[in-house]
Amino acid sequence: MSIPPPPARIEQLTSLRFFAALAVLASHLWPLAEEPNPLQPLARTLFHEGYAGVSFFFMLSGFILSHTYQAKLTSGTISRGKYLALRVARIAPLHWLCGLPLAIWALATVGTSSLPMSLTNLALLQSWVPQVKWYFSLNEPSWSLSDELFFYTMFAGLAFLPLRRLGAFGALLLLANLTMVIWLVTHGQGSITHDVPDGESTLTRSHWLTYIAPLPRLLDFVVGMLVYRLPPAGFGGNPLGRRAASVLEVGAIALLVAAMVAYPLLGLADVWRMQLAYLPVMALVIWSFGTGGGALSGFLARNATLVLLGDASFALYLIHLPIIHAALALREHYQDSLPLLPLCGVTTLVAIGLSVLVYRAVEVPLLARTRRLIGRAFPRG
Repeated sequence: MSIPPPPARIEQLTSLRFFAALAVLASHLWPLAEEPNPLQPLARTLFHEGYAGVSFFFMLSGFILSHTYQAKLTSGTISRGKYLALRVARIAPLHWLCGLPLAIWALATVGTSSLPMSLTNLALLQSWVPQVKWYFSLNEPSWSLSDELFFYTMFAGLAFLPLRRLGAFGALLLLANLTMVIWLVTHGQGSITHDVPDGESTLTRSHWLTYIAPLPRLLDFVVGMLVYRLPPAGFGGNPLGRRAASVLEVGAIALLVAAMVAYPLLGLADVWRMQLAYLPVMALVIWSFGTGGGALSGFLARNATLVLLGDASFALYLIHLPIIHAALALREHYQDSLPLLPLCGVTTLVAIGLSVLVYRAVEVPLLARTRRLIGRAFPRG
C-alpha cells in the first residue's frame, strides 16, 4: 500500500514545538526548585530538565529542513544563496528586535566595553566563544540561534550527501561526542557547575563543550536529517497500523517524560544529560510523530490553538526569559512577599500571551516583507 507524501506543513510537529518551548521556560523558573513549594519535586526533575527542549528544536530543524529544502536544493529549483537568505530571515529579525534594546541598555549602563559582546551576539556568533558572559550575552536563549545559523549553513552541503555518507558523518559526530563526554567524566569534569567562594555556583567549560558549542550540537541536527530519511512511523490508512502508530506516539512521550524525571534522580552526570542521554528519546519522538500516523498526531494537527501556539513558539522562546527576570525582580522588590506559585503561573501565561501577540503583530509581517525582498533578489526558486 502506497503512503501519500506528507503535507507541506507537518502541523503535529508544529504543536509539539509549543511544548518544547514551554519546557525550556519551565527550566528557567529556578525558584520553584530552590524554595519549598508543592511543585518542588517536579521542579527539580521534570521542569529542570526542560533544557532538553533545545535538543528537540535542533533535531526538528534537521527534520524540517530536509522536508522543505532538500529536494529543492538537490534539484536546483532553489539556489543556496536564496535558501540561506530565507533561513537568516526566519531567525534574525526577531532576534535583533529582542537583542537591540538589551544592547542599548548594556551600552548605557556598562559602557563601550559591552560592544564586543553585543555585536557578537547580534551577529549570531556568540556560541562560538567558550565564555559564559559571551554566549549568554544580552538575551540568553539566543545562543541557540547562533548554533542554528551554523546548522543552516552546513545543511546547504549536507543536503547533497547520500544516506550512507550522511550516516557515516553522523556516526563520526556521535563518536566524537561520546569520547569527549567519557573523557570529561573520567577526569572529574562531569558537572556543568562548580561552587565559588560567595556561595553561588558558576558554569564550567564542560557546559559549553556539551551544550553550547555548535560543532558538538551539530549531531542533533544531523540526527534529525537521518530521522527524516527513515521509513515512516505511520502506516497510511491501515487501522491496525494506526493503532500501532498511536501506541508508538504515546510511548515516545511517556519515555521522554520518564527520562526527564529519572535522569536527575539517578544522578546521571550533567555532561551526559546535556545532549547524549536525550538524543535517542528525542529521535523517537520526532520519528513517531513525523508522519502523523497515530491518534495523538491527529489531535495535535487538528487543534488550531495548539498549532497557533506552536507557530508562536519561536517568539515564546526568545521573550520568556526577560519576562521571567522582570517577574523575579518584582518579587525581590517586594522582599519575596509575592507568593511564588501564582507568580510563576501568571508569568507563564503572560509570556505565552505575549508570544502570540508578537507572532501575529511582528513576526508574521516581518517575515512576509523579508521574503518578498528575498524573492526579488533571488528570482529563481
